[in-house]
This record gives sequence, structure tokens and C-alpha cells, in this order.
Amino acid sequence: MKIIINKASKRFNRLSFSIFWLVLSVGMTNNVAFAQEVLMQNKAAGLYQDTLDLPALTMASAQHSLLLDIAFVGERIVAVGERGHILYSDDHGENWQQAQVDSRAQLNAVFFIDDNTGWAVGEDALIMQTTDGGVSWHKQFDDRDAEVRGPLLDIYFKNAEQGFAIGVFNKLYFTDNGGENWQNWQEHADNLDEWHFFSMAVSDGHNAESSSGNSSIYLTSEVGLLFRSTDGGENFSPLQTDHDGSFHGLLVKRDSTGKDVLLAFGVGGKLFSSTDSGNSWLAIATGIESGLAGGSWLTDGSALIVGANGVMLKVSSDLKHVAKYQRDNGLPLNNVMQTGPDSLVLVGLGGIQRMLLTELVSPSIKRVSSSTGVQHD
Repeated sequence: MKIIINKASKRFNRLSFSIFWLVLSVGMTNNVAFAQEVLMQNKAAGLYQDTLDLPALTMASAQHSLLLDIAFVGERIVAVGERGHILYSDDHGENWQQAQVDSRAQLNAVFFIDDNTGWAVGEDALIMQTTDGGVSWHKQFDDRDAEVRGPLLDIYFKNAEQGFAIGVFNKLYFTDNGGENWQNWQEHADNLDEWHFFSMAVSDGHNAESSSGNSSIYLTSEVGLLFRSTDGGENFSPLQTDHDGSFHGLLVKRDSTGKDVLLAFGVGGKLFSSTDSGNSWLAIATGIESGLAGGSWLTDGSALIVGANGVMLKVSSDLKHVAKYQRDNGLPLNNVMQTGPDSLVLVGLGGIQRMLLTELVSPSIKRVSSSTGVQHD
């Protein structure tokens, strides 16, 4: 999940967020004090309950709610999002069922290490786990009482025991026992300014301990920064690009020479590529200003990246050409996954959307333009 959070919001809490939504829901935009009083009275009377401690509600409309990330679990697809909604499909995204989830807090990202075991992360450093392929989820960890509260935005396990979770304000956690215990790992990142960590990617998929012994873990951040670990997550060092904004997403794959190919993207439609494991970067001209949130590599070696306003960018396998498209509904997209030879599942505002790759040239998808992407500046 890729969320923009200003550093001035460090003291923002979930009660304030509840007040905001109560004001909207009752239509009293000029009476914040009244809404705050209602919530405070409910809390004092024992009526207020933290969403972290409430189970997600089963809703027929859950697949149309805000969904923020998606993952494969064998032949199953799992999506996570607002209100603790987790949905899964066993027929390539045609039909969806809602999972049983022990928390109603927003979930921002999901990751599976095998067909049974996975984790999802969300607000107040919430970490959920499943051991039945995503059918049911229980809480492993939260940090609601931290001095600086905030969400976790991504999670990754390099094996069944060792995993990392990242989030705003330099939040970085590590476990070496499958999530039974999580420890603060911030001192292992050279991030003295405490920039946010937005997303995480690894060159060899699940395996950061490949036979080559040199897989890297990458974190995206603010002010054009990424962080890279070449020692399995023991240390994370900064990588600087020419971008001065945030990178909300990252795609990584290992090429035939053993180097990592990376695409980093984020605020303002910015897209950067590296073909040498992040040591040098080229800006790729996208011709858009819409924020880019997520993406995936396609089976033909190209990449599909999605973002605000229903924008979709298809980057050629040689990283030299970009074709721009836009969904007619214009709804923000947060991630995309290829689920078959010609099928895609997208998640974002409005929930789950399905489409065919061939639709990228059909009237239902507006092709904005196609251009040479490398920008030498």
C-alpha cells in the first residue's frame, strides 16, 4: 500500500480519524466539536472500541470497497484493503469470498511465503497472519502504543521464519520466528532523517538466500531515495536518484548477467529504471503527472504500472518504450496482477476490476499515447 503521509502528522491518531469520518457521515462539517463530544462520550461510557480489536464485518459489497494490494497463493488470489477486508478467489478473479479477519483496521499490503502461510500489514503497525491460505486471519502484532504511531505499508518474508515489515517514519521491524515476535530493526537502516519506507521488493522473488548468495532487498522512500540490503536484511544502505519526490512502488527482477533490473515509480508520474542493481538510474518520460502506486512484471517481460485516475503504463521489456492507457471509469488503481495468459486483476478504489490484456487496444480502454521512454536529463 502506498500512502502519502506528511511528517507533520506524526501525532495524528485513530480517534482523530474517527472524528473526521463521523463529521462527514452525519453531514455536520461545521460542527467538529459536536462530533468529538459524541465520540468522547461513547468512549467514556465504554462504547468506543478500537478497530484493531474488532473483527472485520462480513459485507456483500466488500469486493467493491477500497482494496490496496493483491497476491497469488498457488492458484488462489488474495486481496486486502479497508475495514480489514480480505477477499480471495479460486477461479482467476471471477468470484470472490470474504475471509474471516480478527481486525477491522485498514490493511495495506499482503505477502505469502507458500500456499498456506501469509501476512498482511496495516494501521498502527498491525500485522496479521494466515495459515490456511487466506481463509482466516489472526493478529500477530500491533504497535498502537508507540510514541510515534503510523501504518505499516509493506511486508516480506525471505523464508518461513525471517521477515521484514516497513512503514512510515522509518518503521522497520524484523522477525526470526515466523512473526511470533517482532523487533525494532530501525538501527539496521542508514536512515537518520527517518524518511518513510513505502514498499519492498526482492530480486529473486521469495528467495533472498538464492544459490547465487547475492540477492538484494530494496526499500522505496522519499526525496528520491531507495535503500538496498545485500546481506539478507542485516544492513540497508541508501541509493540516491535524481528524483526529489517519493517512490511508492518498485519492481525488481534478476537478469541473465546476475544484475538486478529495477523500475521505481511514484509521485507525479515519475518513473526511473536501473539495470545495474540500483547503482545508476535513468528517468523514463511518462508524459503524465498522475501518481503511480503499484505494478507487476508480465509474462512477456514487460511491466504494467497503475495509479491515480485509472492510469496504466505498459513499459517494454527493454525499458525503452512506454504506452499510456486510462480506464474509462477513472478510478484510482493501486495494484495489478496478471492472472492468466491474457487476464489481469486490478485493485483500487471501487474494489476489484478484471480485464484482458487485449483490452489495452480496445475501445473500453483509452490509449493515450505510445512514446520512447528514456529521458536523458
